[in-house]
Amino acid sequence: MKIFISADLEGCAGVTSWEETDSKYKEYEKAALEMTEEVIALCESLLEEGVDAIVVKDAHDSGKNIYYNMLPNKVKIFRSWSGGPDSMVDGLDSSFDGAIFIGYHAAASQNGNPLSHTMTTDLSKITINDRLCSEYLLHTYAAASYGVPVIMISGDKMICESAKEFNPNITTAPLKEGYGHGSLSLNSRDARDLIKKQAKEALKEVEKNKIEIPDEFSMKIQFKDHGKAYKAGFYPGVEVVDECTVKFKSRTIKDMLIARMFIA
Repeated sequence: MKIFISADLEGCAGVTSWEETDSKYKEYEKAALEMTEEVIALCESLLEEGVDAIVVKDAHDSGKNIYYNMLPNKVKIFRSWSGGPDSMVDGLDSSFDGAIFIGYHAAASQNGNPLSHTMTTDLSKITINDRLCSEYLLHTYAAASYGVPVIMISGDKMICESAKEFNPNITTAPLKEGYGHGSLSLNSRDARDLIKKQAKEALKEVEKNKIEIPDEFSMKIQFKDHGKAYKAGFYPGVEVVDECTVKFKSRTIKDMLIARMFIA
């Protein structure tokens, strides 16, 4: 079995402030180590269950956060960004049996994480077919374009609940819960233990996690800055909804991802 892991930082245990997510600040090193150790715990659990190959996409900010020298044998890592539309699942293809998202977080406009956002802090929110779009949802569709199911997610409680609402069969590992600008989190050891336990469960439900792909995608993007919405309105096929909101319709996941990449 071959598993793809997309790893973000804002949903990792204990991570609460923007300073912890930015390499310019002292707090970042501790958060990057937490991210690394949660990825290691996941990889170790998968390898114990007989997974043959693992690829990890470092999917936060620079794409160069994980201490790759600490990763177990048989694990490859995709660092930095290709510049293509797959973004947080760069390196994924149809050869994988399943994908796992780790360290994920609530969507822009949600209060489940002090660091809630979707792709960029420039946006108030994104919706796809009138469903609030998180980075989980966007990249679950990206994975589905290759026929790969997302079988597990770890992160804050709200993103786990949102993922479960979208796909009742997904395995979740909620590590913390947001309260305004703070969060109540599991400690690092308990977080890693939960990730290990849930990964073993996720491998039992791989095929059940395949999703239905809609015939059409209607993506609405609401910007905080009306000037960015004005600029986005010049992308071919984009409709300006109001001063801060644009809409793009497509029949394929790839066209939707490409539009998102260029306009937001």
